[in-house]
Amino acid sequence: MAEKTKMIVLCFALVLVTTIPTTNVYSQTTNQARSHTIFIMGCAKNQSCFYPCQITVLKGETVTWANRDTVNHMIISGSGQHGPDGWFSSPVIFSHGMYSHVFDRKGAFTYYDSTNTYSQGVVIVDSSINSNFVKLHQSYFSDWWCTR
Repeated sequence: MAEKTKMIVLCFALVLVTTIPTTNVYSQTTNQARSHTIFIMGCAKNQSCFYPCQITVLKGETVTWANRDTVNHMIISGSGQHGPDGWFSSPVIFSHGMYSHVFDRKGAFTYYDSTNTYSQGVVIVDSSINSNFVKLHQSYFSDWWCTR
């Protein structure tokens, strides 16, 4: 009988050891905010300087504008037609320089280049990439919007 009890205890211990997670790697990697890059390219008249001109990120993630142009640029939230809205503004981004901004609230944040006001883009921010809010704004801010 003692032998049978030892065997049951060993089997129970084996089941416990193999089913209890030993690390929380999954939760650590899913909570890390990602960084996204928007490239500032040569700005031909009536074309966007930004690639991509529309980007969707999760709340708390960082967007970096990387200037790959030969001239300086300055990113300002708002629109070239109506001016700045005050949400964010970069300093002058020199050729091959970068500017980063953390988007910590939900919304559709339009921006433009101060030297090429016709060139604009949008950062869509929500807590879920697949939300109806995101889908609605992605359809409104399609690629044609970036160069209107």
